Parts: sequence; structure tokens; C-alpha cells
Amino acid sequence: MTDTFTRESKFSLEKLREDEEALDEKASLVDSETDIDNRTTARLIWRCLLLIRFYWKRFAVVLSMGWVIQIVTTAVAPWIGKVLVDQVVLGNPLPEDGSGYPSFLMPVIEFLLDKSAVAILFWLAVWTLLGIAFRIVWHYIGNLIEVRMQHSLLHMVRSRLFEGLRLLPITKLDNQPIGDSVFRAMHDVHSIPSVIRWIVQILGWAVVTIITAAYTMTSAYPESPILVWLAVGSMPMYLLVTTPFSRMIRRRAQASAAAGSVFVSTTEEGMDNIQAVQSLGVNEIEKERFALASANSFRRDRYLVLVNNLVNKFGESTGRILFWGVMLYVLGKVVSGEMTPGDYAVVIGYFMAVSEPAAVLAWLWIGLQEPAAKARRVFAMLDMEQERINSSKATAKISESLLFEEVGFVYPDGRRALADISFEANMGEIVAIAGPTGAGKTTLAYLIARYHTATEGYIRIDGQDINDVSIDSLRSQITYIFQETETLAISIADNIRYGNPKATMEKVMHFARITGIHDFITSLPEGYETHLGTTNSKLSVGQKQRIAIARGLIRETPILVLDEPTSALDPETEAYLISALQEVAKDRIVIIIAHRLSTIVQADRIVFLEDGKIQEEGTHDALMSREYGRYKRFVDLQSQ
Repeated sequence: MTDTFTRESKFSLEKLREDEEALDEKASLVDSETDIDNRTTARLIWRCLLLIRFYWKRFAVVLSMGWVIQIVTTAVAPWIGKVLVDQVVLGNPLPEDGSGYPSFLMPVIEFLLDKSAVAILFWLAVWTLLGIAFRIVWHYIGNLIEVRMQHSLLHMVRSRLFEGLRLLPITKLDNQPIGDSVFRAMHDVHSIPSVIRWIVQILGWAVVTIITAAYTMTSAYPESPILVWLAVGSMPMYLLVTTPFSRMIRRRAQASAAAGSVFVSTTEEGMDNIQAVQSLGVNEIEKERFALASANSFRRDRYLVLVNNLVNKFGESTGRILFWGVMLYVLGKVVSGEMTPGDYAVVIGYFMAVSEPAAVLAWLWIGLQEPAAKARRVFAMLDMEQERINSSKATAKISESLLFEEVGFVYPDGRRALADISFEANMGEIVAIAGPTGAGKTTLAYLIARYHTATEGYIRIDGQDINDVSIDSLRSQITYIFQETETLAISIADNIRYGNPKATMEKVMHFARITGIHDFITSLPEGYETHLGTTNSKLSVGQKQRIAIARGLIRETPILVLDEPTSALDPETEAYLISALQEVAKDRIVIIIAHRLSTIVQADRIVFLEDGKIQEEGTHDALMSREYGRYKRFVDLQSQ
């Protein structure tokens, strides 16, 4: 088993790009444009920065704490080196007028004037240790605030992401790999705090450091302004070297994230379908599929690391060349007697204090490329078109009828699924939607809860157009039991009460009895507290279906829609369930989508669909009395 983008016989940039495009397509259909330009990158960065407004107080505290400690450290640290060299190592006396030292250090100079070299060393050591201890405590407090702020931001973005996924139309959810959504929510989302940190904290640190160091340096050594300009002038040099790599880093970052999504999706699919894998004897195929996805993820990560390392080396080389030039210049000053060895330590220290943040400023743009590319993946999902909420209006409890008026539905790709659908289902009535495969039965049922929105006609509940009601209000009164039954990795009791968490244990057991699953549950060692695994190996398909039906019934909504509710049940259980549905239907509207004749005949009325249109409607006996009726032919084919 091979993929076009998982095995590469010969490296080339063209092939790499083709593979990445194929990888993007396989990872998710969410992304329409993954190769972003500089302008789009800037917009993404700005969008990340806008999130600061939700936690601006914490940001202000973190920034202030960082700036204060950086100003103090930058202003003081280099002068410790000067005192150590000139007074402790060389034994030169401190100038009584404090010449050669900034004014803010005069109290320290006056304190050390009459001290011996050993005493000066002692006090410098004490102050240094106290400064280090204070810096550790200060940074620890700042880090606590920063971590809380970042996690609050992550929580907010993840919550929005989940809420957005919850509101996606089912058709889009069907096409979105679960692994890709998980990867974006777990990994890509971290890129947003990274962008903010790069811009706000690192930018602020760099600017404050440059201003402090440049001011102190020019004040103490006004004859050497060239060093300040050399340090600041390193910025365009770094930009010249690194900027050409920006698009390359974005592409590699996108490919790395896409490969990670494919890997997580592959893992999730393998675990979710483990029974099929084992029953079909395809363990080796699945093993190779997993290995290919893992290897491809590693390969894409490696490409990203290699590009980042290449840029780093270019930048480091530029910085080293500049540093050696400055060092030789200052050494010349020391040799000529214009500066003392201690001055050398101060000047070089301040040069580094200016050049390092200057380099960081130059690196800012290149450093933002990777997190910006991954942030795009998060925003792409947040920007997906959600279900149209035409109104925030709630609806009163349904008490009369569900009416279809000339309803039609056409898929976005132009395929027509339904046309001119008109019928009414009244409270206390069971209506069966029957018809051959592909007739549009499930699509029709989806329209009731607005999983799809009708493109033609109207659907009314108690005379009110469902498009004039909020989706949450509408769905709070409709229970849809899907054909593909799903149970959660929680207890059986919690599975049943999932749609109604406040339901008592008595109600849970009541609806379990209605669906005929109570006796089986009580036969288990832990009964209703039995915890179901993710693969539900403890349950048969029929048992899962009955739990799903009980979970739907316990909501006690006015409208109940069941899609093939008896497909996995034996005849005895089916008869028991239909009898129970007839009982609960006394105060509900029940819509049943079914193929099995034994289920259809029990309905009060049958709506027969074919080719997306209602061909016949009536009771089973009335429809069977039509000699050449389509429903009769459908039933006769089942009986053969």
C-alpha cells in the first residue's frame, strides 16, 4: 500500500510541493487555500492580537513585570563586570567623583569607595546573589500569571472551536475527518498564544532592552555612538538574510500540521474500526498504513526543522561576523589607552544587550511564520459556514401537528433529493416513511430538525415555519434516533440519560424496559453502572440500538424521529418495541423511516417515497388494495 506523498524516491522541490498539495487535500477538505502570502500572514497575526482584549489586564501585568526586571538587569549587569575587572582584578581605585559610571550607580560607588578588593568582591557577590534570587521569584510570579493567561486563551479558542463544530451542518461534519479536528484543537491552537507572545512580549522586551542599553551606553561613553548604531544596524542585515525563507517556512509548517492531522486520523480510524480490521484479517495492511502515516508525519516535521535550522545558522553567522568586528574595534580602543579593560567589559556587554534584541526584532517576522501558518488552520475551521440561525425566537411546546408544504431539497452540488413533498403528521400519530433505497427518506427526516434546510416550500410546526424558530429551540423538541447507533464510553445508565441528565434512575429503568433492554442490563455484574468501552464490545448491534432508542425516548420530546429503528432487532423484540412506540405515541408525533414490512404495517399512516417524490399515502390496507400501486409492488418485492 502506497500513497503519492508518503514515499519519495528522489528529493526535489517540485515533487515536495506536489506531495504537500496532495497531503493538504487528504488531511481535510476545510482548507481551500493553504499557500498563504505575506499579506494574509499579516492579517492572521493581527487577528491573533485582537484576542488580547479578552485578557488585557493579565497581559498588562505580565508585560510590566517583564519590562521592570529587564530595565534593571540591562542597566546594572554590565557595570558589575567593569568593577570586577578594574577594581577587583586590576586593583584600580574607584573614582571618588564616580566618573565613568552612570548617576544611578552613585550610591553603590560611594558605599564601595573605602572597601578593599576582597570586600568589593564580597559585596558584589552578595548583591548578585540577591539579584538572582529576586529575579527568580519575580520571574516565577510572572510565569504563573502568563501560564494562566495562555491557558485561559487556549480554553477560549478551543471552546469556540468546539462550539463552531457543534453548529456545522451534518453534511460538512460527514466530510471532516475527526483526527484533523482533534489535531487542530489539541496542537494547532497553541500557535495563537505563540503569535501573541512573539509580538507582545518579545517585541516589548526587545524595544525596552534596546532603549535602556543604548541610553546607558551613550551616556557613559558618548565618544562611541558608532557601537550603538552598529548594534541597531544589524537589524536590516538579519532581515536581508532571513526574510527570503518566510514562504518556505510557512509551507513546511502547513505540511507538518497536515501530516500530523493525517496521522491522528489514521490512528483514530484504525481504533474505531478495530473489529473490522481483525475480522477481515487486514492487520498487516492497517499496520503499514499506520507506519506510512507516522513516517510521513516525521518526514514533514524534519523538513520544517531543517529549514528553521538553516535560517538560524545564517542568522548566527551574521551575528558572529558583526560581533567579531565590534570586538576588534573595542580592543583597539583598549590597546590605545582610550578605554580600560573594565570599559571593554561594559561596552561589549551593552553592545550585546543592544544587538541581541535588535536581532530578535529582525527575527520577529521569520519567527512568526510557523505559528501563523498553524493559526490559519484554526481560523479556517472557526470560519467554516455554520448552520443558518435565522431567528433567536423560541417556540412553544408542540401540541398539534407537523406539516410539509410543497417542500423540496437540492444539495449544494446540484443533485435534487426531494420535490413537492406535502403531508401532515398529527399529535398521537405514527407515520412511516417508506420507499426503496435512495428515495430520499433520510433526507426528508433531516429537514424536520433542520440538519438540512429545505430549499423549497415550508415546514410548519403548529402552523409556525421552522425557519422562524431558533435551531436550539427547535431541536429541544425533536428527538432524532439515527440509523448508525452510537454509545459513549460512560456507564449504561449515563448513556440512556445522556439527552436528559436530570432523569431519575426510575425513569432510566422505565425506558430500558420499554425498549426491552432492562433484563440484559440487570444480568451484567455491574448492571446499569457497567462502563461501555469505546468499541462497545460488551453490546451487540441490537442492544446498542435499544439503548439508543431508550436514550431518545427519555427526552420525552413532542416529536420523535426514528431512522430504521428495528433494522438490528429480532422479530420478537421488534414487535415489543413497536407496541411500546404505539403507547408513547399517544402524546407525540412519531416519524419512522423503515424498510422492514413488519415495522411499516404498524404505522397509522404510510408515506411512500420514490425518486424524491411522494407517490402514495395512506394506511397499509388502503395502499395494498391498489392493484397496480407502487407501495403494493414494493411490498410484493419484499415478500418474494
